[in-house]
Amino acid sequence: MIIKHSGGRTMAEEILRHDVEDETTLTYEEAVAEAKRCLQCKHKPCVDGCVAHMNIPEMIKKFLEGEGDEARAVAISGNAFPQICGRVCYQEIQCELKCVRNKVNQPVKIGKIERFIGDTYKNPIPKISEPYLGKVAVIGSGPAGLAVVRDLIQENVKVDVFEKKNYFGGVLRYGIPQFRLPNEIVLKQIEELENAGATFNRDQNLSKTFKLADLFERGYDAVFIGVGASADNYLDIQGKTSPKVVSWKKFMEIVNLYDEPMKHTLFSEVTTITCIGGGNVAMDVVRSARRLGMQAHLVYRRTVDRMPARIEEVQEAHEEGVIFHPLRDPFLVNQREDGKIELNCVVTELFVDEQNPRGLIKNTQENETLLCDMVVMAIGSSVRSLHEEGLETDEYHRILVDETQKTSLDSVYAGGDAVTGSLTVIHALKTGKNAARSILDQLRQTK
Repeated sequence: MIIKHSGGRTMAEEILRHDVEDETTLTYEEAVAEAKRCLQCKHKPCVDGCVAHMNIPEMIKKFLEGEGDEARAVAISGNAFPQICGRVCYQEIQCELKCVRNKVNQPVKIGKIERFIGDTYKNPIPKISEPYLGKVAVIGSGPAGLAVVRDLIQENVKVDVFEKKNYFGGVLRYGIPQFRLPNEIVLKQIEELENAGATFNRDQNLSKTFKLADLFERGYDAVFIGVGASADNYLDIQGKTSPKVVSWKKFMEIVNLYDEPMKHTLFSEVTTITCIGGGNVAMDVVRSARRLGMQAHLVYRRTVDRMPARIEEVQEAHEEGVIFHPLRDPFLVNQREDGKIELNCVVTELFVDEQNPRGLIKNTQENETLLCDMVVMAIGSSVRSLHEEGLETDEYHRILVDETQKTSLDSVYAGGDAVTGSLTVIHALKTGKNAARSILDQLRQTK
């Protein structure tokens, strides 16, 4: 039985669902009451705290004046998809951290207000029609690519999206659990863009099924690359190639995209997982595992308070029965004859280090072995090299761009994790909107 509390976490008497949101959207009355707490500060510190510099006071002002659609338009001008950002942004360390009400009691719940506005009001995108302002190819359908599509479509640009997967949405679909961001929320945004005239093409892999040069030969005026950080990171330890050692992406892809994840061949005999990592992705993995009925262990080489994950997610993971093993550093994966996995870890100690605020790790002489059915690596992702396309990249294969998101190639722009490395959704959306502005400038100058 699932019990939902308005504006709060979904509580389960028996088990939490992996495909049901933990929180519900505020009611209108709750949203109004929270919005009235905004002091409409002239210096707008919350805007400074927002990665996208969204005009938060203006959004709240429009909402309280009864202009809900206009309030949503303000949010869209900042981050493109308020119903997504309202759910997944780390407001507590961004806009809400800067709220002046922190000095008195609690900050205005900006994220919850934004989510209500995004879910409740509408800003239909007019369908594009000839003559178009231009024709643009967008490679990748994650947050950066979708932001580009939305802003270009609104200016009557013909946009074709090329996605290497057989589904659309990128990390919004495979990387964020549905108890935080349901698939239907993302799919509705894509459907809206399709209805406005954007075309989405699946199974299109840059450098494998097509080249950048091919797109210009087909008449595109500009290209945006938003392919994300698609290379999995694995600890360089013995046994890492075992079939029972998987990346966080593979794990979450099964959880998010299969109707019955536990019937997948990788999961069919898994009752216990051990996840290596201490960030938000690791929390998504272990919390998803608990919702599937698995026992979930989390191994981290520092102390729990030094984990980079959001404090609230660490607390919720504890509440949901995740077992934490801090001060443990894995060095060996051993698969036994009965199929079980032994994860051997060295016990570590953490010391104060003036050069590193997260502390200095030192190994002790003590080891510990954890037994499980699957090991999940949640230690980040890397960017795959696109150097063969003629793009200038750095030593980590990240695409080099200028302040307009323009790459070293004419009429080619890039954004998201392919440029920044693994960052948040709002960072990706910001680079996408920035690139869209630059592409529009180019198209207008050449008309």
